[in-house]
Amino acid sequence: MFDSVGYEVLVDFMNRCELQKLEGDIIEVGAFLGGGTVKLAKFAKNYGKKVYVIDIFDPEFDQTEDVSGVKMCHIYQAFLGGRSQLEIFQETTKGWDNIITIKEDSKKVEFPEEQKFIFGFIDGNHQPEYVRNDFHIIWSNLISGGAVGFHDYNYTLPDVTKAIDGLIKEHEKGISEVQEIEPKHVILLIRR
Repeated sequence: MFDSVGYEVLVDFMNRCELQKLEGDIIEVGAFLGGGTVKLAKFAKNYGKKVYVIDIFDPEFDQTEDVSGVKMCHIYQAFLGGRSQLEIFQETTKGWDNIITIKEDSKKVEFPEEQKFIFGFIDGNHQPEYVRNDFHIIWSNLISGGAVGFHDYNYTLPDVTKAIDGLIKEHEKGISEVQEIEPKHVILLIRR
């Protein structure tokens, strides 16, 4: 089961913070092949929670260039080798009835006010406007004590880091703690 992030660190974080004791579900923006999604679903299922997944499932969609000039879409396409991202995701997540997949551009997704999240993870389109948009999708429904995490922090996509730093500054009064997991290029913000 392919998981390029190492979602075990996210599950460990949720366990350490006892997020499962809070009321709400989990959300993931950007699932790629679903390996990490299954790890979130396994954790969530133990506590009667759902995992909402937002992904456009179009490997050509993210045109962001890394510091070496390689576009994210080219990395995804090379990894997929002509296979369908959506089909691989569906096969990987098959049998997990607590995964709710939203096949959509995240800029078009909204949740009702009553939907609450205890944890969200963002690793979707790496354009700064998407990083900000995806944060706001989660933050507006994230409960007190819940957390939102980002991938690719302080890594090969400096505009992602700049966008995240801007969000931290903009929302600093609503953030009780920031934790960085440097080897995984993950940063986590806990909501006050």
